[in-house]
Amino acid sequence: MKSILNNPYRIAGILSNASAREILARKNRISAYAKVGKEISSEYDFSFFNPLQRTNSTIDKAFSDIEQNQNKVVHSLFWFTNLNPVDNTAIQHLISGNKEKAIEIWDKLTDEKEVTSKNFSAFNNIGTLYLLEDSKEEIKQGITAKIKLIESENFIDFVHTVADETFSIDKNKQIEILIDELLTQFKNKF
Repeated sequence: MKSILNNPYRIAGILSNASAREILARKNRISAYAKVGKEISSEYDFSFFNPLQRTNSTIDKAFSDIEQNQNKVVHSLFWFTNLNPVDNTAIQHLISGNKEKAIEIWDKLTDEKEVTSKNFSAFNNIGTLYLLEDSKEEIKQGITAKIKLIESENFIDFVHTVADETFSIDKNKQIEILIDELLTQFKNKF
C-alpha cells in the first residue's frame, strides 16, 4: 500500500508522534547524509518492507508533507506511533522483523475492545499493519481499526500526539479523507 510504503514519516525515518525538535534534528541529519551521497537508514526501515531509496527530492518532499497539522494527521493514520510501553515493545518486534509478534501484542489491546485513552495508539498501529496484508479479511480489520479510532472520543488525543495541541479536526471529514485514500490505494485490487 503506497500510503504506508511511501509515507513521509517512513521516508524521514521517524515515528508519527515525533516532536518538532526530533523532526528538525532528523531533517538536518538526513539532509546532510544525502548531500554527501551517504546511504541513509533508519531503525524504522522494517525488514518486511521493500527497501527504500531516499533521494534529496524524496527527503525534501517527505519533510514538506508533514509541515501542516492536517497532513500530519493524514500521514500518521498510515504509519506508527509509540505512545506507551506496549507500543514500544511491539515496535521493537517490528524493528527485529517479527511483525506477527507485534500484531499479537496490539491485538490483545484492540480485539473486540473499545478505543480508550490507553489503547488508541494500538488501534492505529495494528490498523496500519493489517492494511499491508493481502487478505480481504485482514485489510477489513485494518479499516475497521482506523474507523473505530477516528470515531472515538480519544481521536482528539491521537490528533494532539501527532499535530499540535491547538489543532482541531472534523471526524467526518477525516473519515472521508481516509476512505478516499483507501479507495485510491485498493482500486483494481479487489
